[in-house]
Formats: sequence, C-alpha cells, structure tokens
Amino acid sequence: MEAEIGRVKEPARLLRVSTMARSLLDEARGMTLDEHARDQLQHIHARVVEEIGDSVAPELREELERLLPSASSGTLTQSEIRIAQSQLVGWLEGVFQGIRVGLTLQQSRPDLPGARPPTGGPGSGPYL
Repeated sequence: MEAEIGRVKEPARLLRVSTMARSLLDEARGMTLDEHARDQLQHIHARVVEEIGDSVAPELREELERLLPSASSGTLTQSEIRIAQSQLVGWLEGVFQGIRVGLTLQQSRPDLPGARPPTGGPGSGPYL
C-alpha cells in the first residue's frame, strides 16, 4: 500500500499532465483528424508519456512505455491515436486509483508505518 503511494515521485506534475491528456482525448473525439493533426497528437502522446515517466518509479515507467504505439508504423490513424490516448488515460486513472486506495488504507489503519494519526478537528475528514 505505501509502496503504491511511493511509486509516484511528483503527484502534482502527474495530475497536471493527466488533466491535459484527458482534455486532449476529449477534444480529439469530437473532430476529424487530418494527417498533420494525427502526427501532432502522436508527438504530444510520446511527450506526455515521457513527462509522466519522469514523475513515477521505474517499474511504472516501464509499464507506461509499453503503451506507446509502434514508431515503425509512421503516422497513426485516427482510431489508433484515440486508442493510444484512451489507454494512457485509463492507465493514469489506474495509478490514481491505487494511490487513493493506499491513502484510504493509511487513514483507516494508523498503526501502519508512515501512516499519520487523524487530527480529529472539524473539516479533517476524507472529503476535503
């Protein structure tokens, strides 16, 4: 559990890049992509994977790199771009889910190493 939380070195950076990747996917869904747009999205996708890779532990970086589309195929089709972006967003959501579960377990079991004791004051619940 704590290992899952520790696998992300820069959570704020990861959140920013994740939000951008999600927005990019949402935008790409609603438009027809010409070859230049697909090439640009493919370049952005590779850059996002690189940025995320710098924010996570090596084992997560290796897992993430396996999601990269094959570079030998040239410019990806519209469908391939959307699939690659969806995989990336899904992978990020999985990482965030793992972190949430780890934090929830830490809060529910304060006897675990690294767990912080609850402050008990108003507004200190998990919904803030």
